Amino acid sequence: MLFLLAACATTPHPADVGTQLSHFRPVPTDSRVLVEPGAEAWGERVAALLSESIAQVEAGHYQSFRETVHVYVCGTEACFDGFVPARLNLTAAVLYDNRLLLAPRLFNREPERLQPIVAHELSHLHLGQRVGHYSRTIPVWFHEGLASLAARGGGADLVGDDEALRAAGRGRRFYPERDTDGVLRRNADDWGLPISVFYRQAMQFVAYLKDRSEEGFRRFLLALEDRQEFNGAFASAFGMGLGDMADQYFDGLRCDDGGALPVHALQQR
Repeated sequence: MLFLLAACATTPHPADVGTQLSHFRPVPTDSRVLVEPGAEAWGERVAALLSESIAQVEAGHYQSFRETVHVYVCGTEACFDGFVPARLNLTAAVLYDNRLLLAPRLFNREPERLQPIVAHELSHLHLGQRVGHYSRTIPVWFHEGLASLAARGGGADLVGDDEALRAAGRGRRFYPERDTDGVLRRNADDWGLPISVFYRQAMQFVAYLKDRSEEGFRRFLLALEDRQEFNGAFASAFGMGLGDMADQYFDGLRCDDGGALPVHALQQR
């Protein structure tokens, strides 16, 4: 199932991305969407959903994009693999210089995921424009949880809420309070989790923070986009440390012997 997942990181710095993408051409209906020759119909599909997706992400981030969004649509797998290693099996990626690249599989193999994945990657692009792409000062769980929440589940859609909550209730979870040193980039493998479960749990925890205090969440996110330190911004916005907040949330998800979830966990969905 890995090949269905959205990109989780930016690609390595290409020698000259602009030159490598110079043969892409804008579609007539939206110059922000550029396509490899032959992929014009796919580009028009992106153009039709781009403005609404941008507005969705800007609402989720509480401010507009800092720079104009540009989306590049590959018409062939060879095109996409030229920027993103094939072994990563990604469907989309934010390139080093603020360009969003889409793989053909979003059009010919999983078209129902096009808009959610575009929104997920736009969230990464939005944050990257302000703090640098995949900044080590922000943990992976927050990058992916925020992007999935802004995309209304996009990128975290391969596992349902129940499965992710039950895994957490049995102790199979990530530990956000151990992931903010700004040095190690802990991902699903570090927690022994399938990446789909990691994404869903991250989204659920970020949703919990927002539900607990949307004003606090807004101040926290804006502080991060203003390059404030993660732990300090969190404590200032929520009035408690990340570790204590994570303990409150995950302790409430402990399952009984029958595997039932507590009522408050089910109500989070």
